[in-house]
Amino acid sequence: METSKPQVEGAEYKTAVSSEHHSVKPYPFCRFDAKHMYIENSIFNVTETGPIDLIQPCHEYKAFTNTPEEKRMKKFTDEVIRFAAACMNSRTNGTIHFGVIDEPHGQILGVSVQKTDKFDTALSHAIETHFSQGHVQTAKICIKPPRFVEVLKADKTPAKKYVIEVDVEPSSVVCKDYLFYISNLNKDEKKKKYDKTFFIRDRGSSSSLSGKPLEKYEKNTKDISHPCQLRKEAEEKHLSAVKNSVHGSKLCEMITGGTRSMDRSKYEQYIVVANKSHATQLENLRFLLHLKLVAVLDFDSESAEHGLNTLFKERKTVSVYSPTQYKTASAIKDKANTSWVFCNGGINGEEPSDADKWSVEKGSSVRDVVSLMSQTAVGHPKKFLVIFLLLSEVNDATDPLLETFSMFLEKLQKQNQILCISDSETKFTFWKNLLKNRYNIEISRSIFELSFAEVNDTVLSLFSENHKSRRFLPCGDGKVVLKKTTEESLDMLSVLCVNQCEGECPDRRQIEEKFYKGEKVSWWNFYFSKQPGATPFFERDKFDYIINTIIPDIQKQNRACVFFNILHEPDCGGTTLAMQVLWKLKEKFRCTVLKDTVLKDTTDNLTTVAKQVADLLIYETKEKETRLPVLLMNDNILCYLKVLELQNEIENECSNRNIFSKSPQVIIVNCMRVESCEQTEGTDDAVAIGNQLSEKEYKQIGDMLRTYANAETFLLPAFLRYNFSPDLTQRVVKNTLNGFNFQHKPAQLFAILVLLDAYCRDASLLVSTCEEFLDLHSESGKVEDGLKKFNILLRRRTVPSKPHLEVMKVIHSSVAEYSLKELSASHCVTRAEITNLLLTTNLFYESALGRKHFMQNIQSMLVKRQNLANGEDFTLSPLIQHIIRETPGREGTVLLNAKKWFTPDTAILQFLDRNINLERS
Repeated sequence: METSKPQVEGAEYKTAVSSEHHSVKPYPFCRFDAKHMYIENSIFNVTETGPIDLIQPCHEYKAFTNTPEEKRMKKFTDEVIRFAAACMNSRTNGTIHFGVIDEPHGQILGVSVQKTDKFDTALSHAIETHFSQGHVQTAKICIKPPRFVEVLKADKTPAKKYVIEVDVEPSSVVCKDYLFYISNLNKDEKKKKYDKTFFIRDRGSSSSLSGKPLEKYEKNTKDISHPCQLRKEAEEKHLSAVKNSVHGSKLCEMITGGTRSMDRSKYEQYIVVANKSHATQLENLRFLLHLKLVAVLDFDSESAEHGLNTLFKERKTVSVYSPTQYKTASAIKDKANTSWVFCNGGINGEEPSDADKWSVEKGSSVRDVVSLMSQTAVGHPKKFLVIFLLLSEVNDATDPLLETFSMFLEKLQKQNQILCISDSETKFTFWKNLLKNRYNIEISRSIFELSFAEVNDTVLSLFSENHKSRRFLPCGDGKVVLKKTTEESLDMLSVLCVNQCEGECPDRRQIEEKFYKGEKVSWWNFYFSKQPGATPFFERDKFDYIINTIIPDIQKQNRACVFFNILHEPDCGGTTLAMQVLWKLKEKFRCTVLKDTVLKDTTDNLTTVAKQVADLLIYETKEKETRLPVLLMNDNILCYLKVLELQNEIENECSNRNIFSKSPQVIIVNCMRVESCEQTEGTDDAVAIGNQLSEKEYKQIGDMLRTYANAETFLLPAFLRYNFSPDLTQRVVKNTLNGFNFQHKPAQLFAILVLLDAYCRDASLLVSTCEEFLDLHSESGKVEDGLKKFNILLRRRTVPSKPHLEVMKVIHSSVAEYSLKELSASHCVTRAEITNLLLTTNLFYESALGRKHFMQNIQSMLVKRQNLANGEDFTLSPLIQHIIRETPGREGTVLLNAKKWFTPDTAILQFLDRNINLERS
């Protein structure tokens, strides 16, 4: 059969049939996780070059095969330093390869390597030795660690050799306008003419300008700004050309037959066809363990020792066959088992065949296997899906995987039951073009823009059990599992996952009640609001503006970290709005909230936060050109200057890690409290949230009132934040206090809490004190239960300065005001009665916890006077004045009851004595 190599990116190919050599692409630039291996004697499809477009790397080849062992390391470091300096001065990306010869040009031989770490150590030392002190760190960022690419024999077995490669990436942000001189490079030679040498890339070599005509030297050193500007423009052009992937969504659709759920997949069974794997790939292929695999056609002869088959070693349901054995056993084998067919040796001592001999030696028996497997699909188009896993590059026109694809297509007749998955567009391009040239097949169903980590975790997320038990982060258009150890290491961040809240079942009503009574919103509130039949969550008008205008606009900025502000009055929903934005965007950004452990906001803390934000940004995406930005919510660093400092720390961390992009990598959603939003206008990077509602927002509340059972009572705390309706507040208070009996302890406690709030806004009672007053024990229930119907007008909250303390408080000052009026008017409970109960109940004064603060509140209620606008200065506090007005003569008893809680030498006691005498006179 006549075959031809496809034309890929202008490279000239010779057929594997007509030549013993075949063409391959170099290892992807600046990648270290690509499972890429070279075939011995194959030839690179690129030549040694000078700068091309500054982004596409230039290449240099070194045989490194005849170098004496004692000179080997110096030869390696000298060549790398020379090449790296030339690339850095020319501002071009580049890769130098060791184990590749010039004749035939670019032929891969490989070299033996005993200890890889010695190369890394030697290179680091060489950088420190040959670059000037001020440029060492820059050079270490530009010069990547050595990469060791395994070389295989023609039959895909290890040759026990490697090609050693070093990438150089002189980004404009790192190199700026520096000139990189190299010193002492020839110190072992007898003649050393120059202390410092200046290298540039000149066509296919690294050329020294030292000793060259002065004009040429000055041309390349005098105006370094020109190559710097060209590099910057090249980077921007490259970044703007990077497209967003939709392959995660395509994978969900294709692997399930359109249901996007593996539990309801239209495919009953799966067949996997795989070539040689790399040991580092196995962890990211564990999704195969979850598929209903009827068979695996394995073309890796070493799979049972350290390949894909080792993943299934513990599975008793896997039966191993050669193609001939499978044909014999197919009639009697257990249909529930997975048939593992070794298609190119690796079983019963069978040797693998070279690519050009496989068709003759093994092709016929594998064709029989494919025929038997395909019989079950006749008349059942959704019976099974065949997945071709391209674990290593297919670059030979006679590769058996190509013929196997043709076999399946011949039997199945259509491609809708075949899916090709690769982790590299380069691998897929070779595969696609080889199929086109050999069989005139156009591949229609493929995934190649996701890493195998993304493929693995995206498929796992389609199983409902995994979706509930694991936490997933968005990654491009797919998903990756957020490992527990990783999440624990991000101890200053609270990460929001795409499947947040799934798999747990808390009390929905209780969570909603807590929020509407004034507790901080939780992710559960948003989760419940999206469930079928649920009432949509209340949205401020600014929500749509942030989602549709501010964030898209801010992403156009050309810096690593940006932020916008949500300016909000206290208790007006600024924090809720910010969290709502994160919830909405949790699949498009990596969303996280800054924990309150950063409250100290020291520089060390901010540096740690920046490192953790960068960790979250690059998690499972280190080798990708584009990544999803981090959306970081801050509600704890209150100082604006500290937010600017955090922004600077994040940008420094991105620079140190060589993270560059044309658009922001981190967006800070910064919540800032202000006293009033009336005088604050929104800007391009800020929105202002006050307690005045728009007509649209009022309509939302009206809809909610019609939706919830007992809505007025249930939603009152939330509405009070926005001055919704005084009539509503009065109505709820009146209904709640219906049948009020001051002889009952819950009623007494409610009245005391109302009095405290009305005359000292900061006053409250400890939860433990309330429980003791109500004679509650651990088995009796919580204080909320003991307060009975009054609980709807109260709320539990933590003390900001002492998070371990919890107190009970009235939900809003207007509730306290209306409650006192209603108690007096409808139930004849006066302020004097309530105050006397407060002053004569020893329990309230016995607890050491919070006693000082409580006594200060009592003093304030009794003593603090009020200056009126007309300049009149009342001698007595508002509480005492109101008692005099409401029940004349009872104020003396109140003041006498107050005396016993203050020591004789205090000013307040003297004040009380003076006013008691005044009353008596």
